[in-house]
Amino acid sequence: MQVITVIITIIGIGVLAAAHEIAHYLVAKALGIKVYELSVFVGPKLFSWKKNDIEYNIRLIPFGAYVRFSDYQEDEESDTDDPRMILNQPRWKRLLVSLAGPFMNVILGVVILAVLFSVSGFYTTVQAQIYPETQLANTAVRAGDRILSINGNRVFTEYDLYAELTLTKPSDPLSVGFRSKETGKKYSVLLVPETQTAFRLGITFFADPDENGGWEIAQVDPRQNDGQPMMLEKDSVLSINGVSVTDPGISEIIGGSEGDALLVRLIRDGVEKEVSVKPYSETFYSPRGFDLKPGDGFPEAAREAFVFPVAMFKLTVFSVRSAISGDIKPYNVVSGPVGMVTIVSDVVNDTDVKTSVKAESLIMITAVISIGLAITNLLPLPGLDGSDLIMLIIETIRGKKVTKKTERVINVIGFVIIILLVSFALTSDIIRLLV
Repeated sequence: MQVITVIITIIGIGVLAAAHEIAHYLVAKALGIKVYELSVFVGPKLFSWKKNDIEYNIRLIPFGAYVRFSDYQEDEESDTDDPRMILNQPRWKRLLVSLAGPFMNVILGVVILAVLFSVSGFYTTVQAQIYPETQLANTAVRAGDRILSINGNRVFTEYDLYAELTLTKPSDPLSVGFRSKETGKKYSVLLVPETQTAFRLGITFFADPDENGGWEIAQVDPRQNDGQPMMLEKDSVLSINGVSVTDPGISEIIGGSEGDALLVRLIRDGVEKEVSVKPYSETFYSPRGFDLKPGDGFPEAAREAFVFPVAMFKLTVFSVRSAISGDIKPYNVVSGPVGMVTIVSDVVNDTDVKTSVKAESLIMITAVISIGLAITNLLPLPGLDGSDLIMLIIETIRGKKVTKKTERVINVIGFVIIILLVSFALTSDIIRLLV
């Protein structure tokens, strides 16, 4: 874990937190609420000035920010009579101030994603085409129809779509909701798996042709060649039985081999050679046939970015639910600062990935963290915006403000919960590093 990755992570989170607090400040100012201080970042002051009775600070450590709505000298047992104080504001104004920070983080994440998707590309939830011998081929689904739900659960992006699919087994029937491109009407189909048998060469390769115009092998199945694999990772496969691997009919040569040996021409360590490889048979369930259409243009990118926070919230709930049910380990649900640094470090230090791809990944992580900050800040815990929202709800129900004593009790309980959550997050980070 390099120092540069730690710095990148701290600055990234600091900027997002600063944007969050600046949003609180801007909305408060717009509503005529008194602000005492706006500090960008934390720690010792680097620059400080005062304007219109507001103290502005740029601080040393780029990890967070804050807005102060009260005077340090104020008697905490009594509320000031100043009508500009936030405690003396109508509930709707305090609500807007509380929501401003999370809203800013969501908007920031959406804008980042919209630009990223329009530049680097993305996949929609629209079915691109229907392949023969798939489960979708036996239904009324047509190319261009949009996937709306999986087993009754609404899906918004490719991410929550695939998350829903992970909950099903290949042998399970699958109910899928669509919207027709032609009529605009919603309809559902039931995908019923059927068993099939096919012959496999026993390799996994990268989608794009390598510098030799062949398949670069990423993984070799140990079942290849009767358990004695003749191909290795990083081999570049050029042709099979004299037919180039770029030929559209190459899959038919492998599938029609009936298990007979195939002559494979490949390049290994810069040397071209031929090896005889015997495919193996495999019985499997017919593929579902999902083929998502790539997005096209900024309007589609903006739409995808707009629904992404909803999908991310769904995935968060999905992860928590899976941890409770035991489907995933609890320490894989929560990430603290160490986990974030580790994620950034993995991206930065990956020597097999182009710099442009690394940049796209880091931008994507930034957007996800920004939206994640919004979701986290809405938790009903002291120091977070969710706590203020809960107080406002209680006030609305009771018709009067919560007493100082009750507020202190709630804050103490919440503080204990925060300490436990932080401890759990750090422990989870450490466990992931060790396992």
